[in-house]
Amino acid sequence: MGSDVFRKRYAKYFEKLPDLDAYMSRIGLNGEKIPLTKAGLDKVLFAHLCNVPFENIDLFDYKKNVDFGIVELFDKVVTRRRGGYCFELNAIFMALLAELGFTVHPVGARIMMGGDESFLPAIAHRMTIVTIDGKRYVADVGFGMTNAPAASICIDDYDKQDISGETYTVEDRPYNNKMVIKHTADGPFNMFMFVPDPIPVIDFVHINFGMSATGFRMKRMSNLRRPGGAISVDGDIFRVIKNGEHTETPIPSAEDATKILTEKFGMILDQPLGDIAVNPEM
Repeated sequence: MGSDVFRKRYAKYFEKLPDLDAYMSRIGLNGEKIPLTKAGLDKVLFAHLCNVPFENIDLFDYKKNVDFGIVELFDKVVTRRRGGYCFELNAIFMALLAELGFTVHPVGARIMMGGDESFLPAIAHRMTIVTIDGKRYVADVGFGMTNAPAASICIDDYDKQDISGETYTVEDRPYNNKMVIKHTADGPFNMFMFVPDPIPVIDFVHINFGMSATGFRMKRMSNLRRPGGAISVDGDIFRVIKNGEHTETPIPSAEDATKILTEKFGMILDQPLGDIAVNPEM
């Protein structure tokens, strides 16, 4: 009886993708054969970062909680050409990888934001572990402000890993944790820490409930990687990074934000954006 109730209540989080070809077309890889290798994984990951935005329009503008059942996410991300944040994007990305034939499982991470580890934040991020030829890789398409690494990172390799001009290392931490560290001109930057073992998918329902009521409702956000740069909406500023050059353009109104999100990010917005201040007083 109990297991039947469990399956009925949570089945939508374990559905298969409705249409693999449509998803591959969404990320610009229509008709391509993806090898089950790190190179194949990285090709899908980077295409996802360049085509599916990290964004919070549902939470900020529409004041509604997200639903990350696979069918619901497919409708949002593929049919309506929207995006989402980590609990959404990495959920449907993992379903995509599974459909392609990769061996995958979800993990929960602590976002360190460069912290010195004297304070450990709560688990507030979802990522995917992909196992290829006995090695484990962390893959992430839902880390905001274009901070997601442009390729997967091998968590069983302790040497420096160079990814699109950025350098990362992985170090062990107590209780089977792994720390991913980005090496910058200002020194090492702790990015996120996680236990690489599978976390029950339903746990993200409860983690997301708290996260969706806090930081993601403070200002409008959307960002995409681009080859050689990135574009982003950060509150009332539209930013473009191209070949190392940065430009910023004010977004004075909801109408201007709508134009940017539809023309630059390709979103289909079926409701008006909230005509409210996009950088409210804290």
